[in-house]
Amino acid sequence: MHIKLQRPSLPRRTFLQGAGITLALPWLDIMSRTSSSLTHAGTIAENERPKRSVFCFFGLGINGRDFTPAQTGRDYELTPILKPLAAHKQDFTVISGLKLTHSGGHTGDRTFLTGTNTRSAGAKFRVSCDQELAEAVGRETRFPSLILGIRRGTGFGGNQDQTLSWTSAGTPLPCENRPHILFDQLFRPDTADTIAQREAEFIRRTSVLDSLREEARRLSTTLGSDDQHKLEEYLTGIRDLERRMQDEKEWLRRPKPNVASLDFGKEQGLDPDKAGLEYRRYQRLMFDTIALALQTDSTRVVSYLARMDGQDGTGSYRDMGNPYNYHEMTHHGEDPDKLKWFTQADIWYMEEWSYFLSKLKGIKEGDGSLLDHTLVAYGSSGGAINAHHNHHLPTMLAGGAKLGIKHQGHIVKDDVRLGNLWATMFDRMQVPAPKNFQGGEADGLISELV
Repeated sequence: MHIKLQRPSLPRRTFLQGAGITLALPWLDIMSRTSSSLTHAGTIAENERPKRSVFCFFGLGINGRDFTPAQTGRDYELTPILKPLAAHKQDFTVISGLKLTHSGGHTGDRTFLTGTNTRSAGAKFRVSCDQELAEAVGRETRFPSLILGIRRGTGFGGNQDQTLSWTSAGTPLPCENRPHILFDQLFRPDTADTIAQREAEFIRRTSVLDSLREEARRLSTTLGSDDQHKLEEYLTGIRDLERRMQDEKEWLRRPKPNVASLDFGKEQGLDPDKAGLEYRRYQRLMFDTIALALQTDSTRVVSYLARMDGQDGTGSYRDMGNPYNYHEMTHHGEDPDKLKWFTQADIWYMEEWSYFLSKLKGIKEGDGSLLDHTLVAYGSSGGAINAHHNHHLPTMLAGGAKLGIKHQGHIVKDDVRLGNLWATMFDRMQVPAPKNFQGGEADGLISELV
């Protein structure tokens, strides 16, 4: 009797070792659930391929007059700002009319993935949806999520955040903003010395967390019920840190994927925190590295704050002749010169977005592409009708054809919450929306897409 194996004949993460080198194998057909033996490998089923989500935020909105299509449906006419995406017209949907209740002004960054008004006095910080997604799917990868931005760190306490990502304990997670450093984190092989250093760091961090937890327990006996509840939230954060540390330790001695190094050229110009940023080269290398991270299954969830609210951090193509920063252009006051450069800058930004989609689409995966297996969201917290409004947010969802997304060209969802798009992505990732998803700022799916 022929018995089909219920597990792959070869483990998914198998490594070749020899001559002092360890390499991770690519995903072979023999690793599929349909494999019945070493010689009858079968093929990888579509539902075995990783499902990924990328959340990209471009602060301060966009020139909606030259972005929002006049027509709806698949046959809409591309606007000036959307023309760089002509080759991908069947691969994305523009969604007009979405809103964020707690956005507008220059501080929508924090609410973009959390849905909540965390800048108001007494507001309760909450988890961002990328981290909820990472909680569900991230433990299968070395990096549960990548947290990226145009600025390093969190910016917490300043006028604008530098991160989109927040833990379940309501603390901001820091961004990396240098593509060459990100590449090293993802792919540079660890040495015996670096492994030893990281193991020593795990021991030190464990000792610190143990001490904090013990001190918190002693303190709890002196507190009232409300303060005890707050302290329990603090302890939950410690437990989350401990679990993430354990995951890191489990991955520590597993080899990283072996990939050809990207040509970063001179590192001068690739650090947005320093003078002389070469934005176009920088942005494309960031997108190249993100694509490699997804392709090698190093992560399945990415948040990227690509342009900040307030001071945008990108330089807004000053090196290409733009005399204004992005904030100045959004407050154009109908000045024709500012409006001209506003649209031109948006076109250049969209060319970089087109580059990213082309990169994902050019990577074959099964009978589709990496783009087909990835949900790629483009959005902002500033409205597209005029600067910084909390409604008519410029939004599009790209990719995901193999995840069941049915692109519609251009749809209008007036007065619908942005959280409904995140809920739609969770649905296509086959991850149930968590309790109190988006703090109540979601009440359904974008049904046209599914």
